[in-house]
Amino acid sequence: MAYYPGCSLHATGRAYDVSFRAAAGALGVDLVEPKGWTCCGTTPAHGTDAFLAVGLPLRNLALVERMGLDRVVAPCAACYGRFKAALAEYREDGGLAVRVDDWMGYEYRDTVTVANALDLLESRCTDDGFEPRRPLHGLKVACYYGCLLTRPARITGAPDPENPTAMERIVRALGAEPVDWSRKTDCCGGSLSVPQVERAKEMTAKVLADAKARGADVVAVACPLCQVNLDERQPEMAGDLGFTLPVVYVTQLLTLAQGLPLAAAALDQSAVDPRPALARAGHA
Repeated sequence: MAYYPGCSLHATGRAYDVSFRAAAGALGVDLVEPKGWTCCGTTPAHGTDAFLAVGLPLRNLALVERMGLDRVVAPCAACYGRFKAALAEYREDGGLAVRVDDWMGYEYRDTVTVANALDLLESRCTDDGFEPRRPLHGLKVACYYGCLLTRPARITGAPDPENPTAMERIVRALGAEPVDWSRKTDCCGGSLSVPQVERAKEMTAKVLADAKARGADVVAVACPLCQVNLDERQPEMAGDLGFTLPVVYVTQLLTLAQGLPLAAAALDQSAVDPRPALARAGHA
């Protein structure tokens, strides 16, 4: 299966990359990173150049297709969203498709299916043969999707974009307890964390406060930008929040449940150390 890390997983989202690769390996998935992949364009291309917003994701999908693979996983929610949106525009606009193919120098045959992290993990973790080696019993998890993994539903195809439950099923399969809470698809502030920091902090605080009020030991995410806002912003917000709440990638939880070495979880890269909360629940 092709693995598209995107720019974040090779930089600020390094813990996601390390734990995703380890988790996939433990689940028997062979990930192949395409040689020569480029940025998907994410928000800047989408906001400034409509052609490149389609061309850049399609160029990467063409790389996968030429490798002879028919599926690619994009763990970053932004990359996943751009791939899905670009495919929709490519399929709906024949003239645009011709221009993109000419620009790439390759006629894309549309044989590659795009999956996000939860698509891959849920299919493996809820399989009848799956059994965690070190179940995360006693750990309460607030599953946070953010605004990109499921929306817009016309693009993502998510069956219940306002109340998704895939991550909850993964967490239960790992032996942990997902909490019932209200803000799992609220925006964390996203890219506002650059031009409007205080506004982003307000949005992040609401998400964290609700998770804390519902008794969560940790918040689980599947998006590097959500992790930056929810975790790395917390030291700046400690005085206003009055608490800290660890934020981990769902793949980090999976590596722990599979009994992999702690290095595979890359927990030391978190701004709010999750190890004390995990230890209280008998883990890490």
